[in-house]
Amino acid sequence: MSTEYQRLHEQKPSAPVLGVGLMSGTSMDAVDSALVAISPAERPPVRLIEYVETPIPTALQRRLREAMHPERSNIEQICQLNFEVGALFADAVHALVEKAHIDPSALSFIGSHGQTLYHIPSIDAQRNWETPSTLQIGDPCVIAEKTGVLTVGDFRVRDMAAGGIGAPLMPFVDAFLFAQTDRSVLCQNIGGIANCTLISPAREILAFDSGPGNMVMDAIVQKAFTGKQYDANGELARKGEVIPSLLADCLQHPFIKKAPPKATGHEDFGEGFTRRFMREGKDSPIEDLLATACELTARSIIDAYQDYVFPCGRPEEVIVSGGGTKNVYLMERLRELSPELTWRKSDEHGIPSSAKEAIGFAVLGYATLCGIPANIPSATGAGKSVVLGKIAPGAAFSRTSFFL
Repeated sequence: MSTEYQRLHEQKPSAPVLGVGLMSGTSMDAVDSALVAISPAERPPVRLIEYVETPIPTALQRRLREAMHPERSNIEQICQLNFEVGALFADAVHALVEKAHIDPSALSFIGSHGQTLYHIPSIDAQRNWETPSTLQIGDPCVIAEKTGVLTVGDFRVRDMAAGGIGAPLMPFVDAFLFAQTDRSVLCQNIGGIANCTLISPAREILAFDSGPGNMVMDAIVQKAFTGKQYDANGELARKGEVIPSLLADCLQHPFIKKAPPKATGHEDFGEGFTRRFMREGKDSPIEDLLATACELTARSIIDAYQDYVFPCGRPEEVIVSGGGTKNVYLMERLRELSPELTWRKSDEHGIPSSAKEAIGFAVLGYATLCGIPANIPSATGAGKSVVLGKIAPGAAFSRTSFFL
């Protein structure tokens, strides 16, 4: 049966399509920008040309975090941030093309995730969530105006309009990059949040967020150490001991126990969760807190495999990407908890793990401009497949020269 990601492979541009993917995740430490050449018929179908991480200024990070909290945010702040983040993303594009020694006019398009401020995946009377909704700032019109390049952004909204939860977005990308005709493949991304995608030849794609990735570990480090952003290689966690009662309590979190489809972010595992986590472990060394947070990430991932992935198919290989691949101790724990699996970084498949999500938004932008739906209803719960994103034309846009 033909699938949408296979339709994308069937596109036949006259030459590789040059595009940029932009991503700022839950860590909000930098804008990841990837310059790629897309050749759908080749393997891999995407070649990374250049990659740049543009730091987000500390003051802007602070204002973004404030804007994520209903009690501290306000409409004036969000209105300003929408344009400021758009300008920052445009600066990231200029830094990228300068490093690659190309002119922005050589780009066919930009695909931008934006910066998620808030995500409300479903109705929740206790939180006064009366309708599902989502908000990513960094308006694509600002990016298009400041770069002169056609920009596709705001990918989550259309899926939610079609009845989905607007996430995860990477399953389409995972299938486009890694799907095999003769075996199941499991893709695991560990960013601020951990999410997985099972791609099997004989069944629908299964994909969902499992819980925290780096988010809680990073937040603990940032609160405990001035100027330190993360636990390099997981060395502090390695020195600690897991706090059994705290781990057990966290593993009972309603999101972790919830069945897919599901997606999460700061609203579940952000500042409020970290504050409670540290308060409950306040008499323990920081190393023990980090060991427990690391084990929470590892256990919630493997428990999700046991509960939801393995009943649908047992892959021989897990392809891992995201910042969590740099946490040596976390990767060791995953291998120890599930030694029957072969764990490989996406780098071994030609997709650098640190750039994978930025590459992904270039792929999603490409799919939009090809008119190909890129949501996965089996993952998001949407009622149908839909073309994602909003298009902001670039300086050279014309109806007759539109993309392919």
